Amino acid sequence: MNKQETIQVITLMAGNYDSIAQKDKTQKELMINTWYECLGDLNYELVLQAVKKTIIESPYPPTIHDIRKNAINMINPITQRTAIEAWNEAFKMICNGIYMTQEEFEVHSPEVKRFFGNVRQVKELAQCDSDTINTVTKGQFLKQYEAITQSEQERRLLPPKMQEFIGKLANKMSINQIGE
Repeated sequence: MNKQETIQVITLMAGNYDSIAQKDKTQKELMINTWYECLGDLNYELVLQAVKKTIIESPYPPTIHDIRKNAINMINPITQRTAIEAWNEAFKMICNGIYMTQEEFEVHSPEVKRFFGNVRQVKELAQCDSDTINTVTKGQFLKQYEAITQSEQERRLLPPKMQEFIGKLANKMSINQIGE
């Protein structure tokens, strides 16, 4: 979406919400720049549909979060599984873990992969006894699953530039901590 299209989106919202229409020139310019920065990576038609959906759903002016969430969910709906369904996937990974390759690891859902961290961890768990897997590991997985899925949903909402910046910052911080 380009800056002109961002202006059109905000104009549509201003036609539906007085609080947006009544902003002064400086506020409108700041709003245009912020919305463009946070939504510019999305397709204009997609953003337009997300705005319309949000207008229909809420009597309150939409936020960038509302629009981005609706847009992302339109193209990639959240099909959140229960923690037990995800555990079943994780358990199958552990059962086949001794022979698992990196390519096989990458095929699995992001949430389950994030719990394990890497294929080496799956291989190590595959060598544990079944009682430990079915009690300790399962309990840890079920406790962490909700936090992992929430974090994954929040990450999906961030524009790619922001994700890249955060990744670089996290990498830089971990390098600095190693040096200390």
